[in-house]
Amino acid sequence: MPYAIDLFCGAGGFSEGIIQAGFDIVFSSDKSPMVKETYTNRHHQLGLIDGVDTHFELIDIKKLTADIIFKSINNLKYGNIFQRGTIDAIFGGPPCQGFSRLGKRDSKDPRNMLFHEYLRLIRDIMPKYVVMENVTGILDMHMLDFPSVIGDKIYSGQNLVKNILRNELSDLGYVLLDEKVLNAADFGVPQQRNRAIFLAYRKDMSPIKYPTPKKNSYVTVYDALGDLYTDKKYSTDFSKKSVLGRTRATNGKTLKRTAITNMELSKHDPSVIERFSLYKQGENSSKAIKRIKENGVDLKKIAPNLFLDSLYTLNLESNSLAIQRELSHLNLMTEKFTKTKWLQFTNKQLESLIYYDKYDQKNFTKTIHSLAQRLDTDHHKAYIFYAKVHDQLNLAVSDHEFSEMLKNGEIDDSIAKSIFTKKSIRTRLDENTVSPTMVTLPDDFIHPFFNRVLTVREMARLQSFDDSFEFLGKRTTGGSKRALETPQFTQVGNAVPPLLARAVAEEVHKAIKNNQE
Repeated sequence: MPYAIDLFCGAGGFSEGIIQAGFDIVFSSDKSPMVKETYTNRHHQLGLIDGVDTHFELIDIKKLTADIIFKSINNLKYGNIFQRGTIDAIFGGPPCQGFSRLGKRDSKDPRNMLFHEYLRLIRDIMPKYVVMENVTGILDMHMLDFPSVIGDKIYSGQNLVKNILRNELSDLGYVLLDEKVLNAADFGVPQQRNRAIFLAYRKDMSPIKYPTPKKNSYVTVYDALGDLYTDKKYSTDFSKKSVLGRTRATNGKTLKRTAITNMELSKHDPSVIERFSLYKQGENSSKAIKRIKENGVDLKKIAPNLFLDSLYTLNLESNSLAIQRELSHLNLMTEKFTKTKWLQFTNKQLESLIYYDKYDQKNFTKTIHSLAQRLDTDHHKAYIFYAKVHDQLNLAVSDHEFSEMLKNGEIDDSIAKSIFTKKSIRTRLDENTVSPTMVTLPDDFIHPFFNRVLTVREMARLQSFDDSFEFLGKRTTGGSKRALETPQFTQVGNAVPPLLARAVAEEVHKAIKNNQE
């Protein structure tokens, strides 16, 4: 089998395709501990022993050297056979957040240097073939004063990234094919996902070509997900292969799913579930709003929790004034009670209190206690505040007015925002078509059949991962931790779809075989 190196490997989407195409991955690296957990677990599932069959290096690419790589892989079972020029292929997709379409980013931006480090490792390893994948935006991205990996050369001023790549690889002795944008849907993935692919071959090697798209064999969302919910008799070629496995273990057999993993459901508030129910299949927020404007909606009847949430959101400004006015009357007003987020939360808390006051005294008492803590006062004063502000809420737009406006389709931007939030790209998947591009945030897509977001497994199916492939670590994260952690949803959303990776890797494999004939 030919030998491959997998850089910026992530959870292992490219790795799956590389292995399916018949390669031995002797070395892979990433800097994320969460990614390492998933990636190495998958290799363990496949019977690949770290330190024997392969090596994973948890390292920042800037610290990775050819010496580290060769020292690691020459200690594997293959023997001391690797040196500069012997590796068959390097696969990788250096993140490009530091690049700029306007060409104004600093070349010293550390994110720009990831591309530089990728070229550096190609220079020092000199594989027979090079594969680089990236977002399509890379095709018109620039870099400023980029330092070459060869000598002291500088690409002065603004230069397209793809031109830098061509020149650098040419100087290193490679032929870079014209880049192509490949759509994963054309290679059996139930998802519209365009990726820029760059293929290069060393000048002493056989030429390579891009895989041919299969335009008439699209896999729909229902083809991909239907067997997870319907009678077991229902299945498609795609779902069967997802269950039985496409990636072969070291014993030559594919890994059949023994238990369904990564199917934990997200917990949604009743109002969120009701919001999701407003979307029809294939609709994003804009289309749903347009339909409701045309037909109207009795939101109070079909989505009472969402109706209340939206009513309080719509009245936030007038409610905030009422809250501050009563706090002043009770001598409770302080600077922190003027903050927007504090007022938004208090507005929401008062909505809950009014509901609990009518239907749930136990939770009413608990929430009054919580309100007292937020007001830095005692339970008695918090109750007085609630009693006084109670009748001053939702006066700008009343319950009845709001209900009638919605029935008549009178929806302006503020009303639309109160119902659907700012997330205009949220979409309910259409079971009869290919999915849109999967991303790292689970709440961008609503399940086609259920009023919830997708599970990690469902996203993985739409990315063409085998069911036996298990994603480890935290399911999700938020806030500032997003820059530091790589939870399961991010692992799936960032991955190269295995079937797209396989199609590319198979062409590399063919070229390698041509060298041997």
